[in-house]
Amino acid sequence: MFKRMFKPMHAAVATATIVLGLAVAAPAWSQTKVTIGLIGTNESQIPILLAIDQGYFKAENLVVEPMQFRGGGVAVQALVGGSIDLAAFATDHVLRLSNRGIDPRILIGIDRFLSHTLVVPVGKGYKALADLKGKTLGVSAPGSYSDNTLRWALNGLGINPDRDVTIVGIGSGNTALAGLESGQVDAVMAATPDLLGYQIDAPGKFEVLYDWRKTEHSGQAVIGLQKWVDAHPDAARGVARAVLKAEQRIQTDPAAVEKIVRQQYPDRSDAFIKAMTAVVPRLISPDGHVSEQGYAKMTEMLRSTEPDLKPVDKKNVDLTDRLLGRDG
Repeated sequence: MFKRMFKPMHAAVATATIVLGLAVAAPAWSQTKVTIGLIGTNESQIPILLAIDQGYFKAENLVVEPMQFRGGGVAVQALVGGSIDLAAFATDHVLRLSNRGIDPRILIGIDRFLSHTLVVPVGKGYKALADLKGKTLGVSAPGSYSDNTLRWALNGLGINPDRDVTIVGIGSGNTALAGLESGQVDAVMAATPDLLGYQIDAPGKFEVLYDWRKTEHSGQAVIGLQKWVDAHPDAARGVARAVLKAEQRIQTDPAAVEKIVRQQYPDRSDAFIKAMTAVVPRLISPDGHVSEQGYAKMTEMLRSTEPDLKPVDKKNVDLTDRLLGRDG
């Protein structure tokens, strides 16, 4: 068939065309596949998903495969076990893993602040966190980001989280809302997507008793192990650059953000999608930088609930500036 398509006099042209085609295709052969674990559904996933959607990873010669996990603990096991390369989860795990003799590294930061509020029914007369002494408080799960935040705050007020209140794992979203409406819990820790859902779906029924979303915190980040970075230095730099581009795009392009929010929440109302899209830029870091203050706050909070953990110097675990070429 090949001979019928090309006359002998065209052989040189055909050969050149084939070689050129191979040269164009060659970069695809050298692409690095990277699996990134994502936890639940929240704003911290948006830079990853947007970087995929906009082709930022592809431009770095990476093929990124996101893998969903129901909780950070499961994702940690997958990361340490090698079934995923990286994960976007709480920086708390950097401290925990380091204390276990494992070498986690922050490739780039995602959050800037704590992401939770404490929501109570309207009309109960609660004025401050201290008013909840003796009450039942809902968190997503024991040992979760919401659980640690609540325990740290209670400890700071001199309220023993194990004796003075009852803290129960109640999940998030509609499950937590049902617990609050039924009186199973008196208050619930709600991340921004859940809070927006409560405000839109049940207007006037709930109020924010305490809002931690202006408290600087290292939050969630793209995290990997040093051995993976050593084995894939170009991929590590590429991931950091691609996520940074996505974070910057989030600050300037609401339509791009809305597209990802709609993918994350396909069954939610337009009102929710618009509200979530509007708030995302305030939650996501514009430069991928993990601040000293935010990292110190994470350490303080985690050690208030896990005092046996030893502090870990940020400069020993945060590779962001080195990967982005910003370290001098």
